[in-house]
Amino acid sequence: MLDKFEKIFIETNNEWGYVVLPNNVDENIPLVLHFHGNGGYVNESGADWIDEPRKQKFFLPVLESGFAIAGCHGTGNHWGRQSSLDANYNFFEQLKDIKQLNLNGITTWGCGLGASAAWLSTIKKLNNHVTNFISQQGVLNFESIIRHEKFKDDLVESHGFDPNISVNDAIDIFRELNPINITENSIKNNNIKLPNTLFIHGDSDENVDFQENPTLLHQILENNGFNSELHALKGVGHATYEHGEELGVLIANFISRS
Repeated sequence: MLDKFEKIFIETNNEWGYVVLPNNVDENIPLVLHFHGNGGYVNESGADWIDEPRKQKFFLPVLESGFAIAGCHGTGNHWGRQSSLDANYNFFEQLKDIKQLNLNGITTWGCGLGASAAWLSTIKKLNNHVTNFISQQGVLNFESIIRHEKFKDDLVESHGFDPNISVNDAIDIFRELNPINITENSIKNNNIKLPNTLFIHGDSDENVDFQENPTLLHQILENNGFNSELHALKGVGHATYEHGEELGVLIANFISRS
């Protein structure tokens, strides 16, 4: 499905990233920076989101709309830890060598736990470069993940803490690391610009609570006057892959009009 598109693979500090270029566009190509989720991979010749047919359906409408898509899975299953933010920023710096790309006004797009890294990158180091942000079934509220406990140990351990600590202790530790809290503090201090946002999430998600993740961040942004859209998939759980074509078009339309 994506075989017809040119792909470039880039190594940065032993981490691999890729760029998929749209056809018939040879300069000033707008960029979508994609952050992979749990169990993803990127290596010297492939990546889950460009190799697997069920995931390719999301990328295809974006590429056909004239956007390039780049991504890396920096530091693996990262849960938005700082080392992942650094790895993704270093990869972004390498993209400056691809002269066809327009790195002003990019779109960041995070899936699953990749959404936390995408959002934190957007409101931190990449802030001046980002115009649009997309969260797909995204982890955006660490306190919610901890309270529900299903992935509490994975989150805690990925950030270098003891996974056996109590729920309350974990909430205290992650208070300053939580994307929700960082966003609220940044808005309060008026020290960042915030992008146009699109949240795509199943309202029956069994892994990442719909109300406590996309809905909560969407409401914070909307209540503070920022442009935010929430696209709820009725009766859908965490796996949104069967909606690939529909959501790929939704995403392409969102970034095309922004």
